[in-house]
Amino acid sequence: MCYAELHGNNQGIAKLYDPTQMAPLPGTSPLKIVHETPISASIDGGKKPGMVALTKATDMVIEKAKRSGFAICGTHNTPSSTGMLAYYARKVAECDLIALVFAVSPEFVAPYGGKQAVFGTNPLTWGIPSASSEGPLVFDMATAGMTLFGAITAKATNSPLPEGVGIDKEGNPTTDPHAAFPGNGGAFLPIAGHKGSGLALIVELLGGVLPGAAIPGQEKTKAVQKSWGNTIIAIDPALLYPDVQGYKEKVAAVCAHVKGSGSVKLPGEIEAAIAKRNTAAGTIEVGEPLWAKIRELAASPPAKL
Repeated sequence: MCYAELHGNNQGIAKLYDPTQMAPLPGTSPLKIVHETPISASIDGGKKPGMVALTKATDMVIEKAKRSGFAICGTHNTPSSTGMLAYYARKVAECDLIALVFAVSPEFVAPYGGKQAVFGTNPLTWGIPSASSEGPLVFDMATAGMTLFGAITAKATNSPLPEGVGIDKEGNPTTDPHAAFPGNGGAFLPIAGHKGSGLALIVELLGGVLPGAAIPGQEKTKAVQKSWGNTIIAIDPALLYPDVQGYKEKVAAVCAHVKGSGSVKLPGEIEAAIAKRNTAAGTIEVGEPLWAKIRELAASPPAKL
């Protein structure tokens, strides 16, 4: 969460505004590897926060891919968000591995043409090793026009949503974060119409069905089952390009050429600039409602599990 906050990403400490979104559930159990091969692992999160399970999966996928050239790990049975996926993808890419990360969540997003939530915000992320002084290229995107914690932040600050990212419980367009909030019967909308909706479906299949998480359309909703899913893949570039340093230098060259074609911002460049600015200042700005909630949480006794 601090990494996200440092980079100006809405997957940061805004999550603490509603602490129930991140808290472990009563009766949590240790992480359990339910299936494993030399290049894969399936992890039962034991109802622990999603960040705990995906961190374990990230460490395992790096170790396995370094040994075998390719690895895939999945997580399920976690009740909360894994946060900013760029954090995990960058961790993989900094080990000279290509990363792909998929994450699903409860029903927050209506498909293109739909009037009720079916998909999660379903982000997908790529991490590409690079010889650039800025480090790996990381492209992190949600397939929804609004993330859950972006809406939570809007609610906390009483700010309207952008046009075209939410509908109310009647299926009507709205900029009211309370009306569009899935818990109130509303839904977010996918990016880019049918294209974003198609991407969301693919993430649902790879990030939810594949690792064994809850899926839409069952008797109990994904929100009730509280089994969010994640899949992370690591690929050694040497499988196709034996000179990994040469590969990284070409990645950097391509990115430099793209950037030099005009007023172009590469994926992650804006966030990196924010992180540098915040690091130099030694401070991070936090809205008053969120700061009040953090102070309230700090003064309260820890939950008993």
